Order: sequence, then structure tokens, then C-alpha cells
Amino acid sequence: MQYEWDPKKQQANLKKHGVSFEDAIEALNCGLVIVLKEDSDSGEERYIYLGMCKKLNILVVVVAYPEEEITRIISARKANKKERKFYEAQL
Repeated sequence: MQYEWDPKKQQANLKKHGVSFEDAIEALNCGLVIVLKEDSDSGEERYIYLGMCKKLNILVVVVAYPEEEITRIISARKANKKERKFYEAQL
């Protein structure tokens, strides 16, 4: 699987949420990834996932799949308390 993102979007995401897209890749590749929501309100199908990065942060990662083998990372942030509890309950 290849990952891509807009470098300006990554910088804005890092500044706003303190989460890099490299951390998002770790979360997407952890042993337990949960689909929170599928969203097509933006004109493209987007998926919202919960996963854990190596820093033991549970992250919410929004992605799209513009091509078969490409995952485009749109945003990533630390999960809120409700999202963390939901993820931890799945362990």
C-alpha cells in the first residue's frame, strides 16, 4: 500500500493537532484498526479509522482511496475520551 498526502496539509495538521501523517500510517497499520464512519459528504468516499501509533496514542485518521493501491491521508488527530474508550473496549 502506498500513502500520499498534501505536504501543506500535513504541516497544517501537525500544527493544529500535533500529529504527523507518519504517525497516522503507524495507526493504520497497527493490529487493531476500527472503521468509525464512511463519509461521502465531501464529494468523495472517505473513511474514518481509529488505530494506535507506536507512541501509544489512539488516533482518528481520515483517508480516501483515489486509486486501488493508494491511500491518501487527509487528517489525523488524537482520539477524544469517548473515542479512546470505544477503541479500548474492542481490545
